[in-house]
Amino acid sequence: MQEIKYTNCFVCGHDNPIGLKLDFMYDESAAWTWFDSPASFEGYQGVIHGGIIATLLDEVMAKIILSKNLVAVTADLSIRYRKPLTVGLRVKATGEITLQKSRTIHTKAILADENGIVYAEGTAVYIVMKQL
Repeated sequence: MQEIKYTNCFVCGHDNPIGLKLDFMYDESAAWTWFDSPASFEGYQGVIHGGIIATLLDEVMAKIILSKNLVAVTADLSIRYRKPLTVGLRVKATGEITLQKSRTIHTKAILADENGIVYAEGTAVYIVMKQL
C-alpha cells in the first residue's frame, strides 16, 4: 500500500526535529507501528505521557484511512487507558476501520506489547475532507 507522507508530521514526519519519526506498515485491514517508549516522552517519572499514547492511537487510526487514499480529520476520539506504559517498553499500535459511510469513518486501535498485554485502546470517528 502507498502511504501518504507528510514530512513535518509530529508522529511520522522524519523532517520534524521534535517528532516521533515512526514508520508504519499496512495490510488490507490494518495499519501498525512500533514505539520504543523513550524517556523524552515521560509524563510521570518512568511512565509515558497519556497524550503521547492518545497521539499514537489517533495516528494509527488515521493511517489506515490514508492507506485507502482518503484524507480525513478526527471528529471524535476516545481513549481507554488500561495500564501505565513504562519507559523503554516496546509496544505496537494497530488501527483498523470498523465502519465506513460516505463521509464518516469509524475506527479502533490497540496499543499492546510483544506479549499481548494491552496498555490502551482507542476508538475514533473521522470526517472525510472534501478537499485538502
